[in-house]
Amino acid sequence: MKKHQIIFGLALLLALGSLAGRGDLDPFDILDRIDENMTFDTAYVEMEMEIKIRNRTITKELISYADGNEKSYIEFLSPARDRGTKMLKVGDIIKVYYPSAERIMRLSGHMLRQSMMGSDFSYEDMTERSTEFREKYTGRMLETEVLEGRECYVMELTSREERVTYYRRKIWVDRERFVGLKEELYSQAGKLLKLMTVEKIETINRRQYPTVVVMEDKLRQDSSTTMILKEVKFDIDIPEGTFTDRKLLER
Repeated sequence: MKKHQIIFGLALLLALGSLAGRGDLDPFDILDRIDENMTFDTAYVEMEMEIKIRNRTITKELISYADGNEKSYIEFLSPARDRGTKMLKVGDIIKVYYPSAERIMRLSGHMLRQSMMGSDFSYEDMTERSTEFREKYTGRMLETEVLEGRECYVMELTSREERVTYYRRKIWVDRERFVGLKEELYSQAGKLLKLMTVEKIETINRRQYPTVVVMEDKLRQDSSTTMILKEVKFDIDIPEGTFTDRKLLER
């Protein structure tokens, strides 16, 4: 049975495949192997999101269910003002329920580029699919580099289209453990928009899995968001009705 990604598209941003070292390594060989290292049938995740803006830190707790690439559900548990905010992704449709307004909003277009719950991650960051990268980008391998004492492959993806949020991506992949350690996201003009780094990797189900990831939005002054995975369960039974509008409205 085919395995799938978790936490919307976050798995793509967290790690990049499990290939043995080869001199002729192709970026899309790496992308094609993501399913073998980072994806599962179903998943349940408990996580914290620490948002730092200048000298202030806001911590949000949330849970996530995922069933394949097509269905994902996120619910915020704290702080009090965010409790009950829920997000649902089914296929290309993304909906958010705001308890204060008691209504469901469907996100599309430029709304996907907005900050997700005040964090440095956008809704678009959280919903990307690795299966679309071959169609959307061209890729090339750069010279290897040493990052935090780890020898890394460095790969660059360039968009085939001009009107995209991230026109160019530069990604560092640990040559020994074959996980992504760093990603730089650029505009078409060459401006660095975001920087993502992996700060902790743990062994889960005999796989090397990033559990602490930091995203910095370079367009926001003194801002960063740390995503901390506290508990991860794979291949679980998901409660019936999780991926429905009724679940969004449930109290």
